[in-house]
Amino acid sequence: MPRNANGHRQSKSHLPEKICASCARPFSWRRKWKDCWDDVRYCSERCRGNRKAVTNTEQQSLSP
Repeated sequence: MPRNANGHRQSKSHLPEKICASCARPFSWRRKWKDCWDDVRYCSERCRGNRKAVTNTEQQSLSP
């Protein structure tokens, strides 16, 4: 974890969180998402890859 100018470690408790649209688990902000945080919906590549499977099963359960 990076240290600030005083040599103390920064805590991650102040970072914003979201709930993953696929697995419904909370995940925190990451530096690589600094420019697109508003668009991030999934916590990982695995969950993003499962998004079609989730929507397909929901559609099948809704159709008569």
